[in-house]
Amino acid sequence: MLGRYTHEQIAALDDQGERHVVMVTRIPVPGSPHLHGPPHYTWHDGQLLHLVDAKAGVLECALTGQRLKIVDWHG
Repeated sequence: MLGRYTHEQIAALDDQGERHVVMVTRIPVPGSPHLHGPPHYTWHDGQLLHLVDAKAGVLECALTGQRLKIVDWHG
Protein backbone atom coordinates (compact mmCIF):
# COMPACT_ATOMS: atom_id res chain seq x y z
CA MET A 1 0.00 0.00 0.00
CA LEU A 2 1.28 3.46 -0.88
CA GLY A 3 1.71 6.09 1.80
CA ARG A 4 -0.59 9.05 1.94
CA TYR A 5 0.09 12.68 1.40
CA THR A 6 -0.57 14.77 4.48
CA HIS A 7 -2.08 18.25 4.29
CA GLU A 8 -2.19 20.89 6.96
CA GLN A 9 -3.22 24.54 6.95
CA ILE A 10 -1.18 27.08 8.89
CA ALA A 11 -1.44 30.84 9.30
CA ALA A 12 1.17 33.36 8.17
CA LEU A 13 1.36 37.16 8.26
CA ASP A 14 2.56 39.45 5.48
CA ASP A 15 4.49 42.73 5.96
CA GLN A 16 1.25 44.64 6.61
CA GLY A 17 0.10 42.14 9.27
CA GLU A 18 -2.58 40.61 7.05
CA ARG A 19 -3.27 36.96 7.84
CA HIS A 20 -2.96 34.34 5.06
CA VAL A 21 -3.62 30.60 4.93
CA VAL A 22 -0.67 28.46 3.84
CA MET A 23 -1.09 24.80 2.84
CA VAL A 24 1.64 22.44 4.02
CA THR A 25 1.91 19.15 2.11
CA ARG A 26 4.22 16.29 3.00
CA ILE A 27 4.92 13.47 0.59
CA PRO A 28 5.79 9.95 1.79
CA VAL A 29 9.41 8.88 1.36
CA PRO A 30 9.59 6.26 -1.43
CA GLY A 31 9.92 2.79 0.07
CA SER A 32 8.95 4.04 3.53
CA PRO A 33 5.28 5.03 3.41
CA HIS A 34 5.19 5.76 7.14
CA LEU A 35 7.95 8.41 6.83
CA HIS A 36 7.32 11.81 5.30
CA GLY A 37 9.76 14.00 3.42
CA PRO A 38 10.26 17.74 3.82
CA PRO A 39 7.20 20.01 3.76
CA HIS A 40 6.05 21.82 0.61
CA TYR A 41 4.39 25.19 1.21
CA THR A 42 1.78 26.75 -1.11
CA TRP A 43 -0.81 29.54 -0.93
CA HIS A 44 -3.43 31.27 -3.07
CA ASP A 45 -3.93 29.17 -6.21
CA GLY A 46 -1.11 26.75 -5.44
CA GLN A 47 1.72 29.29 -5.68
CA LEU A 48 4.91 27.77 -4.33
CA LEU A 49 6.47 29.19 -1.17
CA HIS A 50 10.06 28.56 -0.08
CA LEU A 51 11.17 28.49 3.55
CA VAL A 52 13.93 31.13 3.45
CA ASP A 53 14.57 31.43 7.19
CA ALA A 54 13.96 28.22 9.12
CA LYS A 55 14.79 29.82 12.49
CA ALA A 56 12.27 32.66 12.07
CA GLY A 57 9.66 30.79 10.01
CA VAL A 58 9.83 33.11 6.99
CA LEU A 59 8.38 31.94 3.68
CA GLU A 60 8.90 33.62 0.30
CA CYS A 61 6.64 33.32 -2.74
CA ALA A 62 8.64 31.91 -5.67
CA LEU A 63 6.54 33.93 -8.16
CA THR A 64 6.18 37.35 -6.51
CA GLY A 65 8.95 37.47 -3.90
CA GLN A 66 6.41 38.39 -1.20
CA ARG A 67 7.42 37.21 2.27
CA LEU A 68 5.23 35.75 4.99
CA LYS A 69 6.01 34.96 8.63
CA ILE A 70 4.47 31.78 9.99
CA VAL A 71 2.32 32.41 13.08
CA ASP A 72 3.46 30.49 16.20
CA TRP A 73 6.59 29.14 14.47
CA HIS A 74 8.82 26.88 16.58
CA GLY A 75 12.03 26.70 14.53
